[in-house]
Amino acid sequence: MSPRTRLVLALLALALPLATLPARAGEHSIGVGIHYWRTVDGLPSGSTFDDIEDDGNSYVLSYQYQPRGIFTFQVDAELYQDGYGGSTERTILPEVFVLVGGNFYAGAGAGVAYSDGLEDSPSDPFYMGRLGYRLTLLGSIELDVHATYRFDEWDELENIDVDTDTYTFGAVLRVGL
Repeated sequence: MSPRTRLVLALLALALPLATLPARAGEHSIGVGIHYWRTVDGLPSGSTFDDIEDDGNSYVLSYQYQPRGIFTFQVDAELYQDGYGGSTERTILPEVFVLVGGNFYAGAGAGVAYSDGLEDSPSDPFYMGRLGYRLTLLGSIELDVHATYRFDEWDELENIDVDTDTYTFGAVLRVGL
């Protein structure tokens, strides 16, 4: 079993006790937010990497559905204006998650990157683990704060192979439908 698989299974095992927390049922929500991202390992120095950022911000559009029970299904579209994954061009990342828990949650997801600055677009899939907390503000409005760890390989650039994972810290303001 790979280290990535073990981490995702460990996150889900930690989330199982969260099943006893109160969960919303049969709800849809949409949200907008912002993420701060950073590579775990810095990028190598040299002229090849001068224009490539190893941290930055992205904007998120998010949709969630929680059927009865402890599971939540989420679809996100993340926009990186200054590029991501080695690209210096605008990059869009569609992502999907399965989350477990109530207000405090954990989950796993996958996504790909689309950018004109990548050799292969879409990129190979990447996988993620997420921990977060949903704070109800007013009625059907909530703030979702979370941390995500992405198992990434920035290998979509010509003649460049950088293996660094990425973490993000984000906040999404959601409105129930």
